Amino acid sequence: MAIQHNIAEGASQYGIAFNNAYYRIVTAAVSRQRGTDPNFMVMIDLSAYATATPDDDTREVDFKRYNANLTDIEAASGSTFLDKCYSWVMAQSDMSGSTAV
Repeated sequence: MAIQHNIAEGASQYGIAFNNAYYRIVTAAVSRQRGTDPNFMVMIDLSAYATATPDDDTREVDFKRYNANLTDIEAASGSTFLDKCYSWVMAQSDMSGSTAV
């Protein structure tokens, strides 16, 4: 699974637009936060590529990191943890208009 999303020229580190960039989750990690009441957070790292078929040598054109409460991820639609992470990411304001591919 991946997310297809446009990167505007002003948001690109390269100063050019990347239409239909492909974002893939490269890390989705759960960690327990300190405190007496267990609170679990999910760190989600996304890399974006200008091609739908990146290989190990393909350079990313964008990188995003999100932090979410585990309960928010669990409430997202999807049958697996990773599907739920993708759904949650697509619901974020900076990913508005993205599509699952």
